[in-house]
Amino acid sequence: MDPITSIDRYVPDYAHACEVCGTTPVVAGMKAERLVYLATMCGPCLWNEPKAVDPATWNEAPPD
Repeated sequence: MDPITSIDRYVPDYAHACEVCGTTPVVAGMKAERLVYLATMCGPCLWNEPKAVDPATWNEAPPD
């Protein structure tokens, strides 16, 4: 990913609903405290991971 659009962390965006299932929040990506990516999907739909329903898990390191 280009350094300009790389993401430091993911945060929930409750202003938008998932285009797949209709739930909130959708995933937003931040770089240097600025919004650089706004997904159209919630965590579980974006990452195909049920535990991603909890935004607190979005920035965890993946298991080895």
